[in-house]
Amino acid sequence: MRKWTALFMGVILSAALTACGNNETAQPAADASEAPAATAGTTATTAPAEQTSAGVPALEELLQKTAAAQSELKSFAMNSQIQQNMVVKQGETNQEQAIEMAVNAEYTKDPLEMHQEIVMTLAGQGEQKMEQYVTADGFFSLTNGQWVKMPAAMTEQLTAAMQQSANPEKQLEQFNQIADQTKITEEGDNYLITAEVSGEEVKNLAKSYLNQSGSVDSQMTAMMEQMNIKSMNIAYTVDKKTYFPTSSDVNLVMDMSSGEQTVSMDMKMKATISDHNKITEIKVPQEALEAQEAQMPATQ
Repeated sequence: MRKWTALFMGVILSAALTACGNNETAQPAADASEAPAATAGTTATTAPAEQTSAGVPALEELLQKTAAAQSELKSFAMNSQIQQNMVVKQGETNQEQAIEMAVNAEYTKDPLEMHQEIVMTLAGQGEQKMEQYVTADGFFSLTNGQWVKMPAAMTEQLTAAMQQSANPEKQLEQFNQIADQTKITEEGDNYLITAEVSGEEVKNLAKSYLNQSGSVDSQMTAMMEQMNIKSMNIAYTVDKKTYFPTSSDVNLVMDMSSGEQTVSMDMKMKATISDHNKITEIKVPQEALEAQEAQMPATQ
């Protein structure tokens, strides 16, 4: 169970980082979500993405305007809720693991900086709280009441991943891949984009989704090849006037096997994006700046 939890936590963290990057580009497409939740409360008749109806732009037009709006988006806040239910089956034995994660984050785009507070709850193990800063001063993490500065190589890797994910062209390519499954509606002051994907197409989309984090290594790539992704429902909203992101969701159902073990997972992510251009600075506290740098184990 510990091995599978670690592997799927990699999926969750990659997805969470991608969500941040996507929202930096106002393209929460990759961390969009659950189609049933997305369609609830919709106020306009759903129209295929390649068509237009009164007040609803075509997919290509909407994505172009959303990408263009990013030059005006300097900062934002994002509150995310992530739920993962996992079952590991070996022979007649089943083990279940439920993980919940709440992330409250703030971002500035120039310079590219981040502050986030994370509360992770594992069933039967209680809460674990973390706080992190990524700024020009480095990558700092608070766990169990102690600040640690992460090695420069890790900071560079995370910063590169954030920069790579903040790429509107990649988002546009993703939605073009699933244009036939994409629908656009109006929901109050927002445009709502939803898509339900299944079969081989969902595996390709999920790979692209996870790879946007820029941190997927050979082990993660091999793991994705073994995944049987049953469904991926995505949705996001953008403000009609500013074309800034306002919310995003993702619902991913998959399973995979390794040897005699079979693992199934249902992951849901919901995020609300707010405080557009209201965050002017992310300042690392003095006690974090004074923390010792973590020593990573040597590799051969």
